[in-house]
Amino acid sequence: MRAALPALAWAALLGACRPDAASLPVVRVHATVSPLAAEALSVLAVNRRVARVVLVPGLSGAEVAWFGDPAEALAVRDLLAPGSAPPQPDVEERWKDREGRFFPLCARARILVVNPRAGLPLVPRHLRDLAHPRLAGMQALVPLGKGAGPLTFAALAQVFGEEAASLLAGAIARERPRLAATDVEVQARVASGEAAFGLAGSEQGAAGAVSAAALEAVYPDQDGSGTLVFPTAVALLGRPAPSEGARRLAAWLASSDAEELVVARAPGYLPLRRGVLLPYGVRSAAEIRSPALDWERLADARARFAERFASWPAP
Repeated sequence: MRAALPALAWAALLGACRPDAASLPVVRVHATVSPLAAEALSVLAVNRRVARVVLVPGLSGAEVAWFGDPAEALAVRDLLAPGSAPPQPDVEERWKDREGRFFPLCARARILVVNPRAGLPLVPRHLRDLAHPRLAGMQALVPLGKGAGPLTFAALAQVFGEEAASLLAGAIARERPRLAATDVEVQARVASGEAAFGLAGSEQGAAGAVSAAALEAVYPDQDGSGTLVFPTAVALLGRPAPSEGARRLAAWLASSDAEELVVARAPGYLPLRRGVLLPYGVRSAAEIRSPALDWERLADARARFAERFASWPAP
């Protein structure tokens, strides 16, 4: 929360001097990204004289959706229009949808937050360290059937196979992890010393790095398969046909200008383009090792792992 205050203060300042917002088109947006990022979108779209964004709680009535990851977007693929994504020639193809149903706007990663004062017997640098016997009971994470757990292990299954991903989940359970309700709670437990390290998102890594606890944000597996990185996914919703204002907003969100502003206003969101100024504790998705993922397979596997891990850590 402390780390979010400067961004919120800046958003309030921008909101106080919004330029003639009444003349801009109104666009209804459903956002499942963090509240800080969604609020930043509302402020920045007006500040850039693109649109007045109205955040709506559901997909019904929304013209644009900003999903937390591609698998979430493809869970409602019937609402998406193939070929509707604006071009992004300066973004690698690996982050995009091959059918153009959505387009990426920044990314988030699954990282380890580490308390540098914890006196660990070894420094965790890999996701498999969550199951290391010498670190038993020192790790914190959200139960794997909740939050980003199914997405994380669906991605691991693509990289290493489903059997290997399931074996890792079982090994982590046997090492008595401290369970938290959210990634934010994971960060808090590590900061307080209740846990020495934990699995969380890059947003918590950025917040922890600038907090009084000065946590270390470890992007794991850089000497192997790479850190799991998931772009957020913006989509024009196909029914009814999106308005001109919605298309204008989507075109701006696909631009480098929008990416740079989101990275600055929502710490922990990773730029997909090179050369973007990075907040402390954040790395660029374009400059870290990460495995390429098939978004269709990821969406299908996430549903399977959510069911498989529903009672985790119980067998």
